Amino acid sequence: MEISKKIVALLILLTSSCTQAQLGFCTGSKGDPVFNENFGNGTTYGPALPAGITNYPFVAASPNDGSYTLYYRTNLYSTWHDSLDHTPDSSNGINGKCLIVNANANTSGEFYRRTVTGLCINTTFEFSAWVMNVYNPGSGFCGASEKPINVQFEIWNDTETVLLGSGNTGNIMGTFSPNWQQFGIVFTTTSQTSVVLKMKNNGVGGCGNDLAIDDIIFRSCGDLTTIAQAGIPGDTLVLCPNQNTNSITLEATTTGTANYFYQWQTSTDGITWTNISGANSATYTTPNLTTQTFFRTKVAQDSANLGNDFCSTTSNIFTVSFYNLPPNSTSNGNITICSNQPIPALSVSADVTTGVNWYSAATGGTLLQSNSPNYTPTNAGTFYAETYDLSNNCINPTRVPVTLSIVPLPTATISGSTSICAGNTATISFNGTPNAIVNYTIDGGSNQTITLNSSGSAFITTPTLNTNSTYTLVSVISPTLSSCSANLSGSATVSVTTFSTISISGDSVVCSNAPATITLTNGTPNAIIHYNINGGATQTLPLNASGSAIISIPSVTSTLVYNFTSLTTSGANSCTQSLNQSFTISTVPLVTANLTASPLSVCSGTTSTLNFTGTPNAVITYTQNGGSNQTIQLNATGTASIVTSPVTAPTTYQLINVTLNGSSSCSQNVNDSVTIALTPAPTSNFTGNLNYCSGETTAINLTSNVVGTTFSWTVVQNGTTGAASGSGAIINQLLTTTTANAGTATYTITPIANGCVGTTRQITVTVHPLPNPIINDGVICLNSNSPDQSYTLDTNLSSSDYSFVWKFNGGVIPNATGNTYNATQIGTYTVVATNVITGCVSAPDSAVVTQSNQGESLIVTQTAAFDDNPIITVTVVGGDGPFLYQMNDLPFQSSNVFYPIAAGAYTITVIDERYCTYLTTEINIINYPHYFTPNSDGIHDTWNIKGVNSDARILIFDRYGKLLKQISPEGSGWDGTYNGQPVFADDYWFTIDYLENGAAKTFRAHFSVKR
Repeated sequence: MEISKKIVALLILLTSSCTQAQLGFCTGSKGDPVFNENFGNGTTYGPALPAGITNYPFVAASPNDGSYTLYYRTNLYSTWHDSLDHTPDSSNGINGKCLIVNANANTSGEFYRRTVTGLCINTTFEFSAWVMNVYNPGSGFCGASEKPINVQFEIWNDTETVLLGSGNTGNIMGTFSPNWQQFGIVFTTTSQTSVVLKMKNNGVGGCGNDLAIDDIIFRSCGDLTTIAQAGIPGDTLVLCPNQNTNSITLEATTTGTANYFYQWQTSTDGITWTNISGANSATYTTPNLTTQTFFRTKVAQDSANLGNDFCSTTSNIFTVSFYNLPPNSTSNGNITICSNQPIPALSVSADVTTGVNWYSAATGGTLLQSNSPNYTPTNAGTFYAETYDLSNNCINPTRVPVTLSIVPLPTATISGSTSICAGNTATISFNGTPNAIVNYTIDGGSNQTITLNSSGSAFITTPTLNTNSTYTLVSVISPTLSSCSANLSGSATVSVTTFSTISISGDSVVCSNAPATITLTNGTPNAIIHYNINGGATQTLPLNASGSAIISIPSVTSTLVYNFTSLTTSGANSCTQSLNQSFTISTVPLVTANLTASPLSVCSGTTSTLNFTGTPNAVITYTQNGGSNQTIQLNATGTASIVTSPVTAPTTYQLINVTLNGSSSCSQNVNDSVTIALTPAPTSNFTGNLNYCSGETTAINLTSNVVGTTFSWTVVQNGTTGAASGSGAIINQLLTTTTANAGTATYTITPIANGCVGTTRQITVTVHPLPNPIINDGVICLNSNSPDQSYTLDTNLSSSDYSFVWKFNGGVIPNATGNTYNATQIGTYTVVATNVITGCVSAPDSAVVTQSNQGESLIVTQTAAFDDNPIITVTVVGGDGPFLYQMNDLPFQSSNVFYPIAAGAYTITVIDERYCTYLTTEINIINYPHYFTPNSDGIHDTWNIKGVNSDARILIFDRYGKLLKQISPEGSGWDGTYNGQPVFADDYWFTIDYLENGAAKTFRAHFSVKR
């Protein structure tokens, strides 16, 4: 076939099919291969076949016509199938190879011969080989000219004088998917031990006559021998792994009438076989089996041939395998319950493919429950779950134990009721289930716990008690199961005899020779009080039924100390409590009191301090402006002071009485007073202007109703700067606005006179901004069509809010009072604006006006269509320049030349630096795409030439000059197909007939299809 044909090598796909052409195959049992050519493995080409095997040359690349290679894939050309060898990775290693032949385009004949040795005389053999036509008609390359493959197989004796067998494949056309086909010949040797295999190409070379060959095998062929269990059809047996009897008897059956000799073999993998000593009859009984084992028998008509794999045949393989041990169940946990709880179900988790039986023992035992992952026992104990496979009933021999424990309900009692005196302790006893946990409360409080010892008892000592206390049982919890508990009743109460703490009151201070009284209350009813006076003899005083008593002293002449030492309750079981309380009665002289104030005159709203003096610890009663009585107590030094409330009017404080604290009998009336007067507060006033223009200085004078008043101020600015806090009688500050709007400065004035601060006053000053006219330099643009041009100077201010004065080169322009001015002369213009409301005048602003000539038109020159480096040159007619040039939306450039430029339409824009010139024009660059990628991704999927005249004609050719497509520049373009099929990735040529500047032209070039 031609040199440019694309070739593909061999891959057996999952969708490939394998068929047997009936030249003849062995119908009986076959021996191990005498000869097996699989052409090796690897990802490189070759190696070349030994000399003399083929007359085709070897190439370590894609074979051309009349050559061959060895390779692990067949897709050596894009028109060939993408396939692996016939037995990828199974028999000759990873990346197995095959023989790939590109048939000669001019001749047919022998392309492979091989001498096969080691045969047995007078023996029947089978030759077989796998063949595939590697051409894929789906590529559309050959079309109707496709040639089939046709291979002739011949088996000759060793001298090549006797033809022992022959046949051919017939015509095999290319298929749309890889299709390996096996062909075979059965022949019988006579006296020779070697033969010659020849393969010939019956077809003439041409498009499609390309083939791949693999797995050439010679093996002996005999009568069919099959083995099976005696009386049981089939060649497999699957057993449970723990089945007791795993020995079986196999029987060999051979078709035919001759005498046959047998040699039984065994294998652990079905590949490597070992003779079984003494196993030479038609039946064989295996030993006990525990692992997967394969059996077969060799068969010969002469016992001497049993030792020669090439002169004997083998039976089918009988496989003994074992089911997997079913996955064992897992316990969902042992269960412990209380004796008062219902017995729950024990359970295991098992695989969905298994069932569960429950037994009373780890082995053997009684079946308690069948086919259930749950079992509910009737009493405590350990029970065993046995797992079996639901599909084959194979049993997992290890049973899973699950235990049920039942805990008895715990008990507890309490004791320890007794009576004690306040301040003592008692013992509470607990008894019950050993090691149990007892919950109890004290006086109904929160639960507390105590753990009984191993003898079932526990004790606690109460804290020191002063009130009755009750210990109550709540519940008891089992030491082995926290959920096993019982609620309890029962309590122990400790009764406490208590004492009341007596309260002592009376006259602690009296005037000399005055009577006094001591009162005892809140004591223990009917108890006896023991006491002494100034450490003297002990005396007793009974309390009444209310726990009270009174001690009366007729006249106190010196200090008396009453010491109370103990209290004893009444009744048979009396309790005595020590006391450590005392009451002292002191005598003092007659009490006195005086009053002063500082200062005596204050500012309105301020305070003064009242100073009281007199007898230490005395209580003074006084009034304010004759109002209700108020009191104050002097300290141990006889003084006290208070700060008045804010004074807003003259106020008089009058003393009324003085009494010794703790003695109602020691007091006297007093008559002393003080009056606090008011000092006048100043006010503030001002004179001066409150409106200023930005940059002016304030002049605000401050005055007051009180001579000698001083002033200070703070300030808050809004939109102004220059104001500051200060003091004095005049505010002089230069204020400036910070924005285009009016701002304010708010001063807060504080007057001060004679130490009194008057009421503050706020003064707000408004600062108006100066007008800000802004005029810009400009250009008077001149052109030949309109010589009288002007430039408008605009202040950007409103003529209704401002008045204007315009000047040219320093001189006032008459009648120029508007907010704009049209300048017709070149020179310097100045404007001053005045705010008609505030009268504020702006600073002068100036602008310079010049003139320039406009560009009038554009001349664009460009290179011819399809130029490899298109260039555009732009020339401006007229104008002063300098000019700036822009293509589409790219940045402006100073150069008038644009390159390189892709094909397409463009807009050229030209301006000058003074913005007098603005010119545009449209241009079109004609060129062609140098490649496109028709892969339906939406990018460069078609090829066309745009921008030429609509009736231009475009013709597309392959590299051999074949016309593939005619398109129009107005159409969608070429999609990279021919007759509905995608073309190969390659270079393609085109011609275009078009008009340029009215002249007919033709252009030729090529482009690429990329995939």
